[in-house]
Amino acid sequence: MRIPFEEVKATLKEILMGRNTPEPYAEEVAHVLAQNSLDGVYTHGINRFVALINSIELGSVLPTETACRVSGLGGYEIWDGRSGLGIVNARICTQRAIELAKTHGIACVSIRNSNHWLRGGTYGIMAAQAGMLGIIFTNARANMCAWGTMEHCLGNNPLVMAVPRKNGEHVIMDTSFSQYSYGKLQLAKLEGRTMPDPAGYDDEGNLSSDPTEVLRCKRLISMGKWKGSSIAMLLDLITSVSSFGYSSAAMAAMEGTDERACSQTFIIINPFALGEQEQADAIVDEALEMVLGATPVPGETVRYPGQAMLGIRKENTQLGIPVHEKVWNKILSLK
Repeated sequence: MRIPFEEVKATLKEILMGRNTPEPYAEEVAHVLAQNSLDGVYTHGINRFVALINSIELGSVLPTETACRVSGLGGYEIWDGRSGLGIVNARICTQRAIELAKTHGIACVSIRNSNHWLRGGTYGIMAAQAGMLGIIFTNARANMCAWGTMEHCLGNNPLVMAVPRKNGEHVIMDTSFSQYSYGKLQLAKLEGRTMPDPAGYDDEGNLSSDPTEVLRCKRLISMGKWKGSSIAMLLDLITSVSSFGYSSAAMAAMEGTDERACSQTFIIINPFALGEQEQADAIVDEALEMVLGATPVPGETVRYPGQAMLGIRKENTQLGIPVHEKVWNKILSLK
């Protein structure tokens, strides 16, 4: 089924406000979640809304709280999320880092005690729309096996990188370091699909492509073997140390299973403090032309990260956002 953007947004906003979420925060969160699905990131849009409401009802997410500045030196600041809505906190920190980068050329804002930010690419798009380079990442509750283990002792710790383009067709990468994100596994489970490649281990220690089995065991494997595992570990350490917040290990020791008390880092670079837009555009265009002009593997399409988003957004704006009927009925039951 397909549902118009504004109907989706209004429905989510109404449900959030029914859980004591102030109207401005409910508007912001509903807009971002609907936008995520509009852009084709279904795993971190509407499909995650029920989990967010569950976290609010459990008291893990406090919808009336927002991030506050703890300390700072020059372009580096530490903030505390006070267990508020992850989307609201992440947007506050992104915007603060953008403002600091206008003054200092480069900025780093790290936040502790926040919550799941849903689609990390949202904040990369914010940076690119402001004409800034972005390097943004979060840690997560331990949900992935470190290389050489069969225990979930690392978070899959998503990383976002963004490069602006004057024409608005920004280069945006948003990836976690598990072979498949939890969102993609949950979507495959909902649709009754197996993954094309092994996603993790089953109870017997065998590699499995069955999303139901892997989700149950919480034994996701890292992408790129030891390389992905190492990057995930360092992202966790950098964000938790720079915010003096909780690491993936510390979150794993907390009661419950929902994603909370995350640490996140927003590094923003203002290239035009020292250079010209035209020169930057020429650099990016040359690199992209080389990739897009390469001979594709038979059956594959060559594109740069984020290129498909604008086309998907246009289609879903015209036809409505694709929503699984079971997911939408569950959301409507929350009213």
